Amino acid sequence: MLLSTFQLTPGIGPYRERQLWAAGVRSWDGFPAAPEVALSARLDGRVREAIAAARAALEGGDVGALAALMPARERWRLYRTFEADAAFLDIETDGGDLVTAVGVLDRDGPRVFLRDKDLDDFPDATRAWKVLVTFNGASFDVPILERAFPGWRAPRAHVDLRHLWGRLGHQGGLKLLEQETGVGRPGHLAGVDGMEAVRLWRRHRAGDREALRRLAEYNLYDTVNLKALMALGYNRMLERFELPGEPVAPWERGEVLYDVTKRLLAI
Repeated sequence: MLLSTFQLTPGIGPYRERQLWAAGVRSWDGFPAAPEVALSARLDGRVREAIAAARAALEGGDVGALAALMPARERWRLYRTFEADAAFLDIETDGGDLVTAVGVLDRDGPRVFLRDKDLDDFPDATRAWKVLVTFNGASFDVPILERAFPGWRAPRAHVDLRHLWGRLGHQGGLKLLEQETGVGRPGHLAGVDGMEAVRLWRRHRAGDREALRRLAEYNLYDTVNLKALMALGYNRMLERFELPGEPVAPWERGEVLYDVTKRLLAI
């Protein structure tokens, strides 16, 4: 999908991109050496420059530069190419801006950073991230983290699944999306939501150690499920909008959930 993306410069939106595909220009390599496509001379030159910049960024592994060339709503197209360097993130707060837990799943596995324990280690753990995946993170998680950790910035290649799935017709929160897609969580977490996470934090502060484990487990499931929803959403975008590109492999959570359980026992 990435190599078939021409929305890399002003003047090439979804309509013109589809025109290129319909004309047989299905990838960067397929863009003709001579201006044979129905583009103006000026636009043709801009597209060639953008493709050259994108190709150089891809060869150099500069995902930020690639993301900067693309509209924010199309950055999901980066996922298949950089799946191994993607990170999935979800936070909990005290009901305001105070971060209580940050759940992360990346190439180092699932883990949760907790206030009063190791929350300050969070920024260093993100240095190798190339793609960030959240649900409603553009409005909630990322702004709060940027205020909590001055100087920290999310990767420019940020896929907010709330908006991706909104394009697929989903209206509602993460838990409803999990139910609709069959991406579940244990029965004992049914009914636990963001407000309950706030109450769990307060119970922990009052001395309830089990409340902290429940909060961490809830947060980690929010995080881990994002990977399954990202793969499913990516593939549905290809199918729904008849886009060129190969699907990503469905993601099985088994081994990761085993790791989640081990990490919870250490809290």
